[in-house]
Amino acid sequence: MPLRPNSKATAARVAMIAAALGVFSWGVYWMPAPGSGKSGLSPEKARALHDKGAVMRRYGNWMRALPPTLELHEAYPESHIYIAELAEIYHHLSRYREEAAMWEAFWMRAPLPIEACPQIGDAYRLQGLAKQAIGALERCLALEPESPDQLFYLAHELERNGDIERAGALYAHGLVVKPGDPDLAIGLARVRLRQGKYAECGAVAGSVIEHTPNNPDALLVLGLLATRQGHRAEAKNYLERGVHAADGYADLHLALANLAEQDANLDAAIFQYRRVTELDKSNSEAVEKLQMLERARR
Repeated sequence: MPLRPNSKATAARVAMIAAALGVFSWGVYWMPAPGSGKSGLSPEKARALHDKGAVMRRYGNWMRALPPTLELHEAYPESHIYIAELAEIYHHLSRYREEAAMWEAFWMRAPLPIEACPQIGDAYRLQGLAKQAIGALERCLALEPESPDQLFYLAHELERNGDIERAGALYAHGLVVKPGDPDLAIGLARVRLRQGKYAECGAVAGSVIEHTPNNPDALLVLGLLATRQGHRAEAKNYLERGVHAADGYADLHLALANLAEQDANLDAAIFQYRRVTELDKSNSEAVEKLQMLERARR
C-alpha cells in the first residue's frame, strides 16, 4: 500500500521555516560572537546578507537565497542557524545530498540537534538512501525515545522500506505513549492489514473514523480491508467517502479503479485510472492500464 507524504515531517519543516521567518519579521537578528567568523564580515554586512537571504526565502526564491546564505555560512561556519537555513534552501532546490550534509553539520553544532528531525532522514530518503535515512531517524529516536513524533518518523520510514514487523512495534508503542494519535493509529492499521491481522486493522482504523469520520487515510485502509474480505459494497462506500473528503488523493481513486475492473465496469475503471494519472503523473502502471482499457473500449 503506497504511503502518502509524511504529514508530520511536513509540519516539522513548516515550523522551522516559520521560526526563521519570525526572526526576520521581528527584526531580531542572531549575530555571531566576535571572532567566530573567518572572513571578518562587519555586523552591517552580515545583517545585509541576512536580510537579503530572509527576503528571498520568504518569497520562495530559493536560488537567489543561496548566495547570501552561503557567504554567511563561509564567514561563520559554526553558526547552526545559517547551516539550517542552507539545509532548507538545498531542500527546495532538490539538492538533497547537500541538504543531508548540512543537517549532519547542524547535528554536530546545534544546541538542540533534535531540530534536524525528521528533515535529516528525509534528505537521505530523497536520495534513495534508505539505510542512511533509517539510521538518521534512529539517532533522532535515541535523543527522544518516548517521543510520539520520533516513534512515528522511524516507524513510517521502516514501513516504507518493508520492515513492517519493526514498524508495527513502533507504531504500537507510540499509541501507548500517545493514545488516539491518528497518524500512529493509521500507520498501525496499515501494518496490520499487510500482516493479515484484519480484526485489529479494522478496530484501529475504525477508532480513527469514530473521532474523524472523514479521515481519508483511515477510509482508504477500511476500503482496502473490506475489499480483501470480499465486502465489495462496503469497500466502495468507504472509498467513495474518502474521495468525497479528499478528491486529490490518488490512492483512493486507484483502489476504486481496481474495484471497477473487478466488476468489469469499463467506464468507471477508465474514469478512475484517468483521475489517478492526473494526480500522479509518475504512476506508469496506471498510465499503461488506462491506455489498455481505452483501447478495449474502442
